Amino acid sequence: MHDMMPYLALVVVILTGWGIVKKVQVNILLLFAGLALNIIALLGGVPNILPKGIHSTGFQGFDLFALLSALSKKQAATTGFIILVAGGFAAYMDQIGATDKLVSICLRPLQKLKSPYLVLGAVFLLGNFLGLVVTSAAGMAMLLAVSVYPLLLGIGLSGISAAAVIGSVLVVSYAPSSAIAVLSANTAGVDPMTYLIQYQLPVAVPAILVTMVCHVVAQAYFDKKDAAAGTLVKVDPATVLAKAKKAKDTPAYYALLPLVPLVLLFIFNKLVYKTVVLDVATAMFMGWVVGILVDLLHRRSMTACFSDGFAMFKGMGHMMQSVVGLIFVAALFAAGLQNAGLVGFLIDTAKNAGFGLEGTSIVVSAVIGLVTVLTGSGVAAFTGLVPIAPSVAAGFGGDPAVVAMMMQLASEFLRPVSPVAGVVIIVAGFAGVAPLAVVRRTVIPCCVGLVVALGLTLVFF
Repeated sequence: MHDMMPYLALVVVILTGWGIVKKVQVNILLLFAGLALNIIALLGGVPNILPKGIHSTGFQGFDLFALLSALSKKQAATTGFIILVAGGFAAYMDQIGATDKLVSICLRPLQKLKSPYLVLGAVFLLGNFLGLVVTSAAGMAMLLAVSVYPLLLGIGLSGISAAAVIGSVLVVSYAPSSAIAVLSANTAGVDPMTYLIQYQLPVAVPAILVTMVCHVVAQAYFDKKDAAAGTLVKVDPATVLAKAKKAKDTPAYYALLPLVPLVLLFIFNKLVYKTVVLDVATAMFMGWVVGILVDLLHRRSMTACFSDGFAMFKGMGHMMQSVVGLIFVAALFAAGLQNAGLVGFLIDTAKNAGFGLEGTSIVVSAVIGLVTVLTGSGVAAFTGLVPIAPSVAAGFGGDPAVVAMMMQLASEFLRPVSPVAGVVIIVAGFAGVAPLAVVRRTVIPCCVGLVVALGLTLVFF
């Protein structure tokens, strides 16, 4: 049974992919796929499927759910929590009209630009620059959805083009602010700042520029094609008029409120103000409270202002339902792939085929990419599999930082290609389209960007 584990795991992966194509409810699909993979591991003789530091319940059948519980707690305390707060903040800013006011003010100069698609490319670069301090893809999407997405609609871009770009802006997260990048550096035994300057930036900068160009070309092409076919989804004019009226009645200084978290994150981070460091969730909580106080001073109605302030929790609840639960089961699925031996099997196959360090690193990156696309969680895929980077590098006498970075690149560039990724679901909701429609717009730019990034990594290192 032990020798059959990887093959049975591969069958589960194929069936999971088939279920996603058939539009089976993804959360429950990944739940049972993850359980199946871990059951295969137990039947194959794996003595312990639980993460390091988690004690067994004493019965392996219960350990399956102890594993889900442990992974969910970890995700809820990190990525999941950021997504909850970001969703709540976006909902509150919309509730008090701050987003609409920001849009109405910023639209004026942007509407004078001759090429909306150049603005689209500039937004992609902006998002990647913000990635130095905002390290959550979902959090970044929420920030841009609150502040930039309506602007893009206002200058004549389609909602789906804006969604595709916003959903894929954070294709690289950087050390030392990103937990993922720091984990990659620590796994490889490299100082985070060394990892950023020596490894990440030489690869990330040209790869991001290529991805930006591909986005501009791809979105212009698909908009033209969909418009000709009569399938281009446009914003409801009534919605636009309602928002315009709301913005007109809102004080101009409300436009600054959605930017409060961004300003705080720019100032209080390890690169600028080293003694005081804020994370995304803390900055958004601060922005929320500032918003309530400003709204209270303007409206002078505690009942109305506090009622609107509650929109934060409503937004968080919506994120829990639509995104965070998906991350929990995605982590279970990724753990199952590793416990069932499929990841190790693929790596050993690459080694035995004589692929060398470069070929094996590409295979490992492909595994990470596959898990990311299937689960929608680059974080879950990367954190679960990056510990193998040093052993892969050691087997060929190579640099573990290179292997770890290639794995990180695959997990982040391919996240926007997954129709079940939280960030894709978020932007698809804003655009009012299906997640697969967004993926149709992201797959070419992101895949080209990944190929360029991996190629540069092999050339430089």
